[in-house]
Amino acid sequence: MSEMKVFNTPCLDLECFLSAKAKLRQEGLLDAVLKANLEHAIQALEGMPAAKRSNAALLVEGERQLVKFTSGSPVIHYTVTQGAAGPQLQQKIHVGARLTPSSVAPAHFAGHRCRDEFEPCLEQARKAVAEEGVANVELRVMCDELQLTYVTHQPSATVTVTPRCRVNLGRTLSLQKVLEVKNWMEQRGMMGKGLLACFQHLLVSHSQYQVENAKLVLQSEGQIIELISGRPDYHNVQFYIFADANNEIQSQRVQDIDLWDYD
Repeated sequence: MSEMKVFNTPCLDLECFLSAKAKLRQEGLLDAVLKANLEHAIQALEGMPAAKRSNAALLVEGERQLVKFTSGSPVIHYTVTQGAAGPQLQQKIHVGARLTPSSVAPAHFAGHRCRDEFEPCLEQARKAVAEEGVANVELRVMCDELQLTYVTHQPSATVTVTPRCRVNLGRTLSLQKVLEVKNWMEQRGMMGKGLLACFQHLLVSHSQYQVENAKLVLQSEGQIIELISGRPDYHNVQFYIFADANNEIQSQRVQDIDLWDYD
């Protein structure tokens, strides 16, 4: 790995990225991995509010080259590396000696849609931290594209927040809501073949699942999504829909869900 290439900029915006990309290409430093990771960073940061793109640092990894972008006095540190499924963006925030609920700021989650519509990852992260604060710990929030880590000095323990995928249907299931959730999951790259088969079944047969105060559990290939109408903690009925190895749909209706849970 050669030495790091550093770019100082007022803001991590499209202009600075395109300028840096052109310079890296001219100098023969833009290898395939660096190009893919840089393009992923551009796409990910472009959708974030300005508050998350100033006073921030971004480290992009290539095959032989590290590239760092620095804006102001960095509070948020971004890193883009190649993962098993391609480029991934990680965010890290250093909070000092102790991590408290106030360290977990709403601004850090700006632009993110949590997979849990009943208890968002911001709330779950704050609940995971004691009111008086904790030292020597790191808190990891893993929710779809959001990979956010809060770090104290010399962390020796890790607390992980991974929200379940729970969708609030309101009073009852509607065709419009099924389409909205399906499109959202496809846009996020979360839709496997089996889960897609579950949604297609739901689109065709949605009328038979239009029950108030119900939970629909869709499951396939290790993916689980809960579609909930009414209260999140009590259900008159649960529908369990899953796709087998051949993506054939099986379904089950269970009454008195307060006495039985699929977990």
